Amino acid sequence: MAKNFHEQYDRPELPLPPDRSTGLVFTVVALVVAYFGRANETVLMGALGAAAVLGLVSLVAPIVLRPLNILWMRFALLLSKVMNPIVMMVLFLIAIVPAGLIMQLRYDPLRRKRAPGNSYWIDYKPSPGSSMTNQF
Repeated sequence: MAKNFHEQYDRPELPLPPDRSTGLVFTVVALVVAYFGRANETVLMGALGAAAVLGLVSLVAPIVLRPLNILWMRFALLLSKVMNPIVMMVLFLIAIVPAGLIMQLRYDPLRRKRAPGNSYWIDYKPSPGSSMTNQF
């Protein structure tokens, strides 16, 4: 790939987080789903069962969760490649574009608007005390 691009698409593979921590995260997510879905008995029992199985497996044999960990990491990388440009576009549209429009409406820093018959030259008016006659 060309070396003159800012983004590096051939970066090395990121290391996986520990299998046990991934299992415990999924256990907590299942418990949160059980808490918010406690009105529906099917959701409650399914989420509690999944939390129990994931918690037990992550404490006893975390190597079993390796495929889940790999799948989760690939999903996270895909999500970052999709969401990062969207987030950057939203930030650009919220912050940079309005600031540029306000700047164009209120100021003319490039002095593109000029009165007819005038030149582009800017008259030099030295500031007081900045005489350059005796520099050394």
